[in-house]
Amino acid sequence: MPHVIAVTSEKGGVGKSTLAVHLAGALTRRGLSTVLIDEDGRVGSSLRWAARAPEAGLGFPVLAPDDVKPKKLADADAVLIDTEGRPKRKELRRLSERADLILVPSGVGALELEATRELLDFLLEAGDVGRKTRIVLTRVPPVGHAGEDARENLRDEGLTVCNTLVRQYAAYHKAAELGVLAVGVRDSRAAVAWADILALSRELL
Repeated sequence: MPHVIAVTSEKGGVGKSTLAVHLAGALTRRGLSTVLIDEDGRVGSSLRWAARAPEAGLGFPVLAPDDVKPKKLADADAVLIDTEGRPKRKELRRLSERADLILVPSGVGALELEATRELLDFLLEAGDVGRKTRIVLTRVPPVGHAGEDARENLRDEGLTVCNTLVRQYAAYHKAAELGVLAVGVRDSRAAVAWADILALSRELL
């Protein structure tokens, strides 16, 4: 059975699809057979990402829900789910039945952290969902200690936060435009951006 990781958020602009695509890429490059399912039918960012450069490919399949067949997942080591943007809370509860781990990306701004706290409070009340949920701090300024401070403050509140900080680099935006991973773009900080993702992937699986 594959290890299922869902990436979800009630807040837009936190890099949900960027995180899902790159985690799938990192797991693949580590030798794990990985599938990414794009369940955000309204936007479909992961599917659009993969379609931008089909000749190069991301190295792993990106599927719409209707294209998911049991045999396509049978040999996978990991399945990433890019959930609907701003999902209904009843759908979030159902994630615990499908996912082994639920990642909630969050920026380090006050409004983003407030929304993340509210979501985690709700999920923790739902039992299994809360126990499977971890916050991933994304779009972290590369300079300064905002990420570290936010991580420790959330931990002091009893929330589970990934140790790895995903810092904000232009390489991610270039990768989305080209339909590739950040490691595949020409950018002086691409290697550093990719190192963050690799570190997070090892922390998770």
